[in-house]
Amino acid sequence: MMITPAPAPKQPEICPSQWLNSVTPCPKWIGYPTRLSLPIDLIWSGDTAVPAIGARVHIYMNNFGPATVRAYFHADGYLGVICQPDEMPDWYKKQSPGVTLGHFFGRELEPRKPTPAPAAAALLLVPSEDELGR
Repeated sequence: MMITPAPAPKQPEICPSQWLNSVTPCPKWIGYPTRLSLPIDLIWSGDTAVPAIGARVHIYMNNFGPATVRAYFHADGYLGVICQPDEMPDWYKKQSPGVTLGHFFGRELEPRKPTPAPAAAALLLVPSEDELGR
């Protein structure tokens, strides 16, 4: 039996130029220095404005922490940012040694907010007077 080694971790790629007016669309997951290169109908999943290149953000997903935005990218209709965290989490350093940048979407830059239960469902959980023995 032959064991195939896992591929080496890959640093996200940042293209130094724009794809503005290009015949082919800019590829997914590649970082760009401006949003002008990207499709115009992308969705930003965050509740706050899209951060500028060089902006300081906090990546709440998987405890990455404070980071700097280095580029924009797109994937499957969504706009994302390539960020350089101040310090990669220990688990990530073990998983992807040498990788210093990551792809993140808007929701990952915000604290997780539990989704409240619908009002109708909450009413169903309240015991009736009969159930309470009244």
